[in-house]
Amino acid sequence: MHIENDVVLDLELPYRERLMIRRTRYVGARPGPRIALVTGVHGDELEGLYLCHRLGRALEDLEATHPGALHGTVELWPGLNPLGLDTLKRFVPIFDLDLNRTFPGHPEGILPQRVAAATIAHLTGADLVVDIHASNIYLREIPQVRINTEFAERLTPMAQGMNLDLIWLHGAMTVLEATLAHSLNAVGTPCLVVEMGVGMRVTPQYTDQLLTGILHTAQNMGALASEVALPPLAHHPLIADDRNVHYLNAETSGLFIPEVEHWEAVASGQRLGRIVSPHHGEVLSEVCAPVDGILFTLREYPLVYEGSLMARIKGHGPEAHSDGEVQP
Repeated sequence: MHIENDVVLDLELPYRERLMIRRTRYVGARPGPRIALVTGVHGDELEGLYLCHRLGRALEDLEATHPGALHGTVELWPGLNPLGLDTLKRFVPIFDLDLNRTFPGHPEGILPQRVAAATIAHLTGADLVVDIHASNIYLREIPQVRINTEFAERLTPMAQGMNLDLIWLHGAMTVLEATLAHSLNAVGTPCLVVEMGVGMRVTPQYTDQLLTGILHTAQNMGALASEVALPPLAHHPLIADDRNVHYLNAETSGLFIPEVEHWEAVASGQRLGRIVSPHHGEVLSEVCAPVDGILFTLREYPLVYEGSLMARIKGHGPEAHSDGEVQP
């Protein structure tokens, strides 16, 4: 195995600075599939950066103990939005654009469009792309894969071996057609969207959980030699869709104080938390589960306004409830 470091895109910026999209390639001694990990699309999402480190370390350790075990290529794209990462901004600074709403981009467009176009050009044709996200600063997500139903038949079997807790099959929405995942899947390059953790933080246990799944997936695809022993898959995902995902939105403004743990089974009518007033001792609203199910999204940032999303529940029944928006 050898390691290559290259620059996918190099753009001149004002004040003698440059924007560079960097990629690290682990190239095996034998031909095989090409797997890419992409992260840092949003500048406030850091979980994927640590995953890139952990996967790079795992491949380097593997080469020391099992020389030649890597077949094909593994690519790490740790910072697709370097300006956002540098400034802790979700969107691309100055342009105030969501990079994940600019795909497939344009090679002669404005900066975010050029980044998107270069990314699509280099990733198209990969055997698997994993697009890592970390929710936002407001919500914590259990490790999950989100799949557009348009591509579910091909992607769901891949997602089931990723050692995650949930697969969320969501309906097509026009805004998602401008994402990295939709643009790649639309041209035949399989791309899985992973959401886990919370913005501006790193959750090592989630990273290790996904790392195990990626290594197993790579081995199943023939990118790792079959004799390499891997930690067992300990997580088997539940399947959620628009019929059984229930959204809990704040009825009033205040401070949301949860009374349950993330990824906890809840019963219909159970109190999940309270919205309290910071001005006096009044409890403004009680937040109760509408159905039996399991809590897979929980608000991390306590200040809420009327309509703010506080939690999502994967219900046990087939009831439809889809008044929220999926935001990979």
